[in-house]
Amino acid sequence: MLQIEQVIRPAEQGITTPFLCKAHDNNYYFIKGYRANIDGLIKEWLGAHLARAFGLEVPDFDVAYLDKQLVANYNGDAASELKAGIVFASKKVDAASELRFETITLVDKQTRLNLLVFDLWVENEDRTLSVNGGNPNLLWKTDKSKLYVFDHNLIFDPRFDKLKFWQTHVFSSVLCNKQADWLEKMEFERRMKNALDSWQSAWDSLPEEWRIKNEGHLYFNPERHQERLNNEANGDIWLKLNGKTSL
Repeated sequence: MLQIEQVIRPAEQGITTPFLCKAHDNNYYFIKGYRANIDGLIKEWLGAHLARAFGLEVPDFDVAYLDKQLVANYNGDAASELKAGIVFASKKVDAASELRFETITLVDKQTRLNLLVFDLWVENEDRTLSVNGGNPNLLWKTDKSKLYVFDHNLIFDPRFDKLKFWQTHVFSSVLCNKQADWLEKMEFERRMKNALDSWQSAWDSLPEEWRIKNEGHLYFNPERHQERLNNEANGDIWLKLNGKTSL
């Protein structure tokens, strides 16, 4: 487990008020704590594992301990949002910036399609971007032409709106005029099944503090979500395709 040694500042964006911090390994991380709620922290942990196992680029991540004395000594912006305890830590990606609408076409089509299918699978509406702005939760590293995926605290949305997803997802247009391809469908089902293979180990590695709090109220029901993911990995996901698109 990482040990946070310095709280630097709150992130420029994020409703859960992430903070940029320095850990004992001399690397910088964005941390999320109690503002994300227990179910949000669990989703961050599981979502990062699933995304990486699915084949997406995810910044290195870990759990970290934020000491109460460090919190007490911090008097910078948004100090009231800090709380000691076990937090989710996502490593800062150097020389990367948030994906902009005008740079979407720089991301290769297969990467866009991979992320679109993944977000449809985990029911994530929190990846929006249009000419009018949005919140893609994506980092673009120009020198490597690499897209990094982060921020999974809103996946497994109980109010998931399929129509809204297709209208607002940053990469929804990648399916326009795309013809059905059963081999491609089989490949995505293989990716989903591979990702599900990481579920149990990810769940077992949850911090005990999070697990105990969840067991008391069942904020997050792992069996229910795992069952849906499994059903969709076996073909049910294609029932969620927009009628105007095909794969």
